[in-house]
Amino acid sequence: MRGLINVGTHCAVNSVLQCLYVTDDFRIMLTGGLCGSDDADCDKAGDDTVARELTSVLRDMDRNTRGMPPCDPKPLVDALMRYSGMTHEVQEDADTVFKCVLNALADDGDPRCKQASDLWTIRKRQSAKCSTCNAECISHHAATNVIVYIGGNEPNKLQDYMDDYSESFRVSDYHCGTCQEETELNVTTDITELPAVLCVTVARGQRCVRRGELMVNTSAIDAPEELDCSRMSVTSQPTKYELYGMITHTGPYEFGHYAAFVKKMSKWYFVDGDVVKQCPVLPLSYYNVPAHLYMLMYRRL
Repeated sequence: MRGLINVGTHCAVNSVLQCLYVTDDFRIMLTGGLCGSDDADCDKAGDDTVARELTSVLRDMDRNTRGMPPCDPKPLVDALMRYSGMTHEVQEDADTVFKCVLNALADDGDPRCKQASDLWTIRKRQSAKCSTCNAECISHHAATNVIVYIGGNEPNKLQDYMDDYSESFRVSDYHCGTCQEETELNVTTDITELPAVLCVTVARGQRCVRRGELMVNTSAIDAPEELDCSRMSVTSQPTKYELYGMITHTGPYEFGHYAAFVKKMSKWYFVDGDVVKQCPVLPLSYYNVPAHLYMLMYRRL
């Protein structure tokens, strides 16, 4: 494993990049499986897109002979700035960075990039039905992650949360255009296709009523090494996943610091900027990790 130079305040970019690097299918799709080789299509003058710079840094990270200096992600950060308006002065949210990278790949126009981006795509079918006349509207949506809410009455075991997962809700005071009645609308959402790689984002932001500001919810979450998603989907696909990447957040809600734990060749590593350390035990067993877990990456078994 190679570390990454921290460009300004972009520890979020580095943490996301380390998770993307150990996503083997993703890395191979972008680099063509030719670690360290040159791609003529990526060397055109002015071709400094997110896809091009991401592919370049992933190849650089693959040149991981012991003693090599950390990789420089600045060209990728600059490409993300041009694509989305990110700045070097502001700490970006890791979930925002992750979605920005996937969106940039989907917009690139290269089928290989779109295929890599789609590894995280969750397909959904939503039904909105009038409770009086049963008039129904069907729509289809896609997402790149599952958001988990913790604390309060929500379960803090990730497996329990997935077992009880639901996006169904009811809208009162609804005017139906079919029966012209003031009634209720029942909305149900089914996951019709689970992704090859599942990203789980823990909603850590919590508004403090007394102070009127966003605070960090540091409730611990119990994340298993293997996750069974069979009860949250109507698909017949395999539904068991293995944990291989985690991003943690410490400090205040507005900025704080991001670091990552990643699994490569059956070994876990802690990566924080240019610091890379092999973990002697599973990081989930560390006493302070469950309270700071922000993003978890699971790959299908």
